[in-house]
Amino acid sequence: MVGEQYCINSLKQITAVQASLSKVAYALADLHMKHCVRDAIEAGKGEPKVDELLETLEYLKHFWLVA
Repeated sequence: MVGEQYCINSLKQITAVQASLSKVAYALADLHMKHCVRDAIEAGKGEPKVDELLETLEYLKHFWLVA
C-alpha cells in the first residue's frame, strides 16, 4: 500500500499519466517539425534545427515506448 491506496491503483494511475505525457510530447514534436524545422529548412538554416530535433528525439524516445 502507498498511504491508504492500493499499490496497483497507484501504478495504473502512473501509467495513465505517462501515456498522456507521451501523447503531448508526440504532438509537440509533430508541430515543431511541421513549423519550426520546416521554416528553418526553407530559410536555408535547417541543419542546426535538424540536429537539435534529433538530439531531442533521442531524449524523448522513452515517452513513445510507453504509449
